[in-house]
Amino acid sequence: MSDERLALLLFDIGFILMLISMVIGPFGITRWALTTAVVACFLALAAIAIGFQGWDENPEEDNVPPDRIENSREIHR
Repeated sequence: MSDERLALLLFDIGFILMLISMVIGPFGITRWALTTAVVACFLALAAIAIGFQGWDENPEEDNVPPDRIENSREIHR
């Protein structure tokens, strides 16, 4: 699993937990609402950390053979 997919998965799970927290909070289920909100925050921070670590990676060049990288850079200029 790539870093991008892992960060997106953590973000999606955190987003779902945030929505659950927002829905159950007004019904007076405070403990579960706070718990899901805290877990969602931790997952969001983990997704941000993973996303920033892979910031400089270029996924398009990962699968290209080295001799084709030189040609593709000349074409893009």
